[in-house]
Amino acid sequence: MGAARPNWRRVGRALSWAIAACALGFVAWVIPVRDRCWDPEARVSTRVAISRDASGCLLHLRTGAVHVPAVECARLQCEPGLATALEGTRPSVLGALFAIYAIGSLAWSARWRVLLGFAGIDLTLSQVWRVSLEAQAGGILLPGGLGGDALRIASVLARPTRPGESRAPATIVVASVLLDRAIGLSFIAGLASVLGFAFGGLHAGALAGLLAAIPVAFLASLFLLRRPTSTSFRWLPTRRLDRWVGPVLAYVRDPRAPRAIVVAAALSLVVAAVQFGVIRGLVFALGGAPTQEKWIYVGTAMALIVAALPALPGGWGTADAAYVFFFGLAGLRPGLALAVCLLYRLFWYISGAVGAILQLTGPSAAPRETASPTHTT
Repeated sequence: MGAARPNWRRVGRALSWAIAACALGFVAWVIPVRDRCWDPEARVSTRVAISRDASGCLLHLRTGAVHVPAVECARLQCEPGLATALEGTRPSVLGALFAIYAIGSLAWSARWRVLLGFAGIDLTLSQVWRVSLEAQAGGILLPGGLGGDALRIASVLARPTRPGESRAPATIVVASVLLDRAIGLSFIAGLASVLGFAFGGLHAGALAGLLAAIPVAFLASLFLLRRPTSTSFRWLPTRRLDRWVGPVLAYVRDPRAPRAIVVAAALSLVVAAVQFGVIRGLVFALGGAPTQEKWIYVGTAMALIVAALPALPGGWGTADAAYVFFFGLAGLRPGLALAVCLLYRLFWYISGAVGAILQLTGPSAAPRETASPTHTT
């Protein structure tokens, strides 16, 4: 049995890379870097990549580059590529959107701080924000969003919670990160569903209904975990998990947990609204005009969800393919959809660069002393 585990681990890793490779292949096949043009009056039309200059355009044929005068170039019908989409970016709008994105990261840090604080791990907002940015820096290099979560856990565990203690309880830190992710996912899915039905009505589609089921499932799970009858976990395959399950249950059942979860939910609504607002703003900044608005929000939710899958570092491939596919349903060109994804990723990379700088400047201050609840099962 023990020898089979590494094999399954390798199979899972290979499957993740295969999915990411397929997603990247899909993106590369669908999206041209240069504009692709063709002559609509020609009997046999072949799409070719072109680049433009003041005197006309250059057709990049397999046999070589051919220059075409501006008059003939104007007759061509073109599909804008990634380069053309990025050229139309409005810098002032991008700057405003990044400021909004930064506010969202601060709200995300405040949400996690609330979930840490009621369990006796009292960090300041600036400390949690710093840990979050440092985790973003690592998440750029590690597979999916789960890599960043592991760094958040490790960073908090390395900091003393109170004088005389070496570190925070590992089970509580892990539980806070899992609850933070669950609340965030629920509100992203729930808000996307609400916006999908708002713009699409009863014809929003089954995917919008599926997204609506995620917050319902989260609330049901939270209700069951808080019930006293759920203390028995004899159905688990091993009792070695008892030392983790007990503290996690005590964390969720803490009398202060409901209030903290409500506050975290309010902050999560801000985070989700900022994410959707930034994505919609990027579509506007690139000159996009979606014909079906609902797919912007449903597609964004799906892209954010699949970006957390442990495939390529930073979610490359899976997130890009989701944006291209779902924004295509919204009536946007593939080049513009990928441009939105890359610009949103650029915001993430800028935040990660700030986190890397903070990490290199030295450790942050230790948390303040606070009374810690006694967790019992």
